[in-house]
Amino acid sequence: MKFNRLLSFVAAAVLCATTARAGETITLTDVAGREVTVEVPIKHMILGEGRFLPSIGILDPENPVRWIAGMMGEFKQLDPGSYAQYEAKFPEIDDIPLIGRSGEATFSVEKALTVEPDVAIFGMSGGHGPGSKSHEILSVLGAAHIPVVMIDFRSKPFENTPKSIRILGKLMGKEDRAEAFVKFYEENLHKVTDKTAQITDKPSVFLESRVGLQQNCCEAMGNEMIGKFVELAGGNNVFGDEIPGVIAQVSIEQLLLKNPDYYVTTAVGSAGLDPELNSKRIVLGASTSAQQAAASLAHSMERTGLSELSAVKSGHVYSVWHHVYNNPINVTTLQAMAKWFHPETFADLDPDATLRTFFERFQAVDLNGVYWIGLDQASSL
Repeated sequence: MKFNRLLSFVAAAVLCATTARAGETITLTDVAGREVTVEVPIKHMILGEGRFLPSIGILDPENPVRWIAGMMGEFKQLDPGSYAQYEAKFPEIDDIPLIGRSGEATFSVEKALTVEPDVAIFGMSGGHGPGSKSHEILSVLGAAHIPVVMIDFRSKPFENTPKSIRILGKLMGKEDRAEAFVKFYEENLHKVTDKTAQITDKPSVFLESRVGLQQNCCEAMGNEMIGKFVELAGGNNVFGDEIPGVIAQVSIEQLLLKNPDYYVTTAVGSAGLDPELNSKRIVLGASTSAQQAAASLAHSMERTGLSELSAVKSGHVYSVWHHVYNNPINVTTLQAMAKWFHPETFADLDPDATLRTFFERFQAVDLNGVYWIGLDQASSL
């Protein structure tokens, strides 16, 4: 849609807008460094990615769905297992208007305006929705007096997760909840980083992204997104310095030359996904059993050439839930990686306990599934 047509729609929407409710007007700085003026506490928001909903649950575990006036539709599409958990507990989630499917190109400004949000929450780097570089969308929402606030769990996960939760807490009037979570988060982050900062002997790690989306090996991940987890956990990403962006395709021959000590994959299979798709992927996340997850990981290692790798021969093969890259659950996965790479250093660390506490204290749904798995668990079944 042309920009002038969008502005005409905005003008009509503004003329029909109801009087703003009384509240405190504040100016905050979002994670993109933008100063945003907004009335708080807000009551209704739109989510530039539906998978931000569990982050809202950190601040309102009783019912995060009630805050959402509209959201992108990728939550149900990409993570049907988690969506089904929310659907079972909060059936009204199905009544939330969708303002797009997956990706900035599908975002509907008109729909976003008609749901009359108090604020729009976008991911700073975009991804599956608008971001800080979506200039036309930002202009139209600005003209309609809808403030847009950027959060981030993706680009700088361990730096921006606390900042993002504090921002959401300020918007929602849940600052005490936000501080409680940040305390939990930073304590568990330092359990890893205080030790890995002193480690000089780092094992080599291959990080394969989204196993099963392509037929051939392998989609390698660089030092961005989950690549940042490898370094902080005390590993050395073997393709990290060779991949300028997030991902790149590498051949089995390149991988055999690197011959990493550890092989870590990300799982995009999910409970509720088409069985044929799951048969090609590693399955982790909500409503996934350890047996199903381990079997899917073992199956993924049957691809041509992988059995020749030292990591596979030694059983140093693991998988993590792919959606960890966009979720404050990231700190629990970092702990799991650190324990894999340095089992003696982190002998007393219990990532499973951290995960349980995360769900018990800071999530609207119960822990019901496996979020990481190892090949050694597959061999013991």
